Amino acid sequence: MFFSRLSARTARILATVFLASTLLLAAGLGVSWVYAWKLIKGSTPAPPEPIQALLPAPAPVSPLQVRYQLDVPGRGEIFPSLSANARDYWPVAVLTISNSSERPLIQVISAEITGWSARAEQKVVIGARETRVVDVTPELLPQAYANNEMRQVTLRVHVTGPGQEFGYQQKRPVFLHAATDLYWGSKFSNAQFIARWVTPHDPAVLRLVSEARQYIPRGRMAGYHLASNVRGNLSQQVRAQVNAVFDAMKRSGVSYVDSIFIFGNYTGEAQRVRLPRETLSLSSANCIDVSVAFASAMENLGMMPVIVIVPGHAFAGVRLGPDSQQILYLDLTVLPNGTFAQSVARANHWLKTVPSERVLVIDISAARALGIYPMPDPLEEIAAIGTKRVGAAEAPSSF
Repeated sequence: MFFSRLSARTARILATVFLASTLLLAAGLGVSWVYAWKLIKGSTPAPPEPIQALLPAPAPVSPLQVRYQLDVPGRGEIFPSLSANARDYWPVAVLTISNSSERPLIQVISAEITGWSARAEQKVVIGARETRVVDVTPELLPQAYANNEMRQVTLRVHVTGPGQEFGYQQKRPVFLHAATDLYWGSKFSNAQFIARWVTPHDPAVLRLVSEARQYIPRGRMAGYHLASNVRGNLSQQVRAQVNAVFDAMKRSGVSYVDSIFIFGNYTGEAQRVRLPRETLSLSSANCIDVSVAFASAMENLGMMPVIVIVPGHAFAGVRLGPDSQQILYLDLTVLPNGTFAQSVARANHWLKTVPSERVLVIDISAARALGIYPMPDPLEEIAAIGTKRVGAAEAPSSF
């Protein structure tokens, strides 16, 4: 009995001693680990400073080693109807920068046509002993599309570099054409831009299509959607709609007038083309004017019009289906006294008598695929910009 009690007591003492030893050992190890970690951390070297920070800043390029030359191609004439990617066209200006130093040069180029364009800015890097040619073409503002006459305006170009005290400034007179002046280009290489005059959403075109409804059975203008209550095939339905638009234009009294004279140095390659709203409101047009008005009505109906250009003349047409290779051609210069049948006959006569290599067919749908869209209405554009500005001014502040 005594020995059993002694053994249990001894076991408890030993357990207590073992627990205490374990706790002391764990505490010692913890302290040692913290100490060692501080030593390791303190001995880690700081990352070296970047080499660039140790080197002296490069000296700026001397103004005497930089030369600028500003040229205005195209005799300084700007056609708002063309975009910078037109095949036969030119930038507003060309700036040549020559860096004769042994160091690269950063240049910030800003340009603006005072009162007619937004301020354009671009940054270029001119390498050591490099000459760089930069196109300068500021984006025109909506008011440029409201311009009805050729006028002289001012191009301002300004060039600076970061940290440079010197810069380059130049202003040049340039000539802004009327928005409706089209530069056809050499051998009509810009002819696809006539698609900008095809304006299917113009209110005058909407009225023309609405008036055409009275010249077709049941007043249905369904485009390429074959009406279930119409006898015949799709091509017959298209012909009926084309005939109805022809009759509506005939009733409006559209008659032939010559082209409007344009100013500038490209009178042989450029032409003033009336927009459909002008043609339909004044009831006067030449061959290209009346053709784009008709094409606008066809595109409004969801159909695929074409404009055909032959030497000294133009007429229109429309595909007889969305995937059809057949085109119904019309020469609308028979208006106001000619008939629909005479219009078709005259167009086909042109196609038979003019060599095919001298016939240029402009597919409006293809032009749209190339990003050539209708001419903007300047009043709508300016109103939209004004609305945005008012909205921004009235927006509650987040601060």
